Amino acid sequence: MRRKLPITMGLAGALALALVACGGNSTGDAPKSVVTATASQPTGEPIKVMVITALSGPSEAFTDIPPAVKAAVAAINKAGGVKGRPFEVTICDDQFDPNKAADCANQAASGKYLFVTGTSANGDRYMPILEKAKIPVVGATPNSASELKSLYSYPFISGVIEVAGGGTACGKLGKKTPGAAIVDIAAGRNSASLINMGLKPYNLPAPKNVFIPPTATDFTTYAANLSGTDCIEAVLGGAAFERLTQALRQSGNNATVAYGSGQVGQQRIDRLGAAATGLVLVAQNPAVTDTTVPAVKKFHDEAIANGTAENELTDEALIMWGATHLVADLAAKLTTIDGENLAQALNTAGDIDYPPLTKVNFAKPVQVISPDNRIFSTDVQFSEIRDGKRVPLFNGQAVNVLNPS
Repeated sequence: MRRKLPITMGLAGALALALVACGGNSTGDAPKSVVTATASQPTGEPIKVMVITALSGPSEAFTDIPPAVKAAVAAINKAGGVKGRPFEVTICDDQFDPNKAADCANQAASGKYLFVTGTSANGDRYMPILEKAKIPVVGATPNSASELKSLYSYPFISGVIEVAGGGTACGKLGKKTPGAAIVDIAAGRNSASLINMGLKPYNLPAPKNVFIPPTATDFTTYAANLSGTDCIEAVLGGAAFERLTQALRQSGNNATVAYGSGQVGQQRIDRLGAAATGLVLVAQNPAVTDTTVPAVKKFHDEAIANGTAENELTDEALIMWGATHLVADLAAKLTTIDGENLAQALNTAGDIDYPPLTKVNFAKPVQVISPDNRIFSTDVQFSEIRDGKRVPLFNGQAVNVLNPS
């Protein structure tokens, strides 16, 4: 039986840099669609892009994502669009509601959108609609069984791997008594076994699991229930992760807290203050703070130029910015610009080496959960918060969660 995926709300992310299959390089240069200068104003029928994510409702609001995609679209259009046509972005708030997510997908299908991106807990509702309409989802983190198996799902990172990576971090740091704070919904409970994937190579015991309702506001009891642990993996929404970390530190628990890097921008680190010290972030892509990577620096430049404060930038926003530029570069090579042809281009691109995105080959999934899972990389990178800043761990080297060294 195929397991459902966790909602990875935390754990759970050139054409001088282009596609390896097309003779590109892996220097980390900025995407071509940004670098190419042109004064031509794009005209004609817009090429439609949709972001499906929760901006309101009872759970986490992913407000960092829309500005990143808008920044990419603005840069693409400033550079002349794609074949002289402008990109046009629609932001669809699914309000953490499956029915709203289905409405978004139906809008994309009826409007013949080129692709969809974003982060949502409702992939099981929107993915079948988009697949039927032959509209690929590019750059989103799979948070549902449908996204894990659909041939129209093109993720560069995986919540499965980032959750397992939290266990890997505990093992590499020499911890002995792991714990886990997990959102108390079905998808969250299913993630518990994924943490063991990362712990197993280090012969560590299964974590002490504490399940936290998504509506929780007082985290004192949950922090107390994690006493005795020296490494805690958080599979929670960003706001819940903040409250738990503060509660742990206030209770005197200085255990290492491992968390997916996607929603942890500098703004969140600043809010945590001293409580962030020692926090370990798990990522599959370069850190959004690492502006020595040319593509990351370009993201900062474009986002700031489009009105986003630098401390609001996040790893997940970086991924969707990069995915939008990648699609623009691929679309420029298509005879007919539509979802079906874009999917074919992604399928046949070979090794895609397009910083800041994780290197993938969409024709070669890595079997982790099932033979047809849409997981394309099992490497993670770790960073730690020191003095309010994010710094690399383990010399910045990638670690394979299935076979760590």
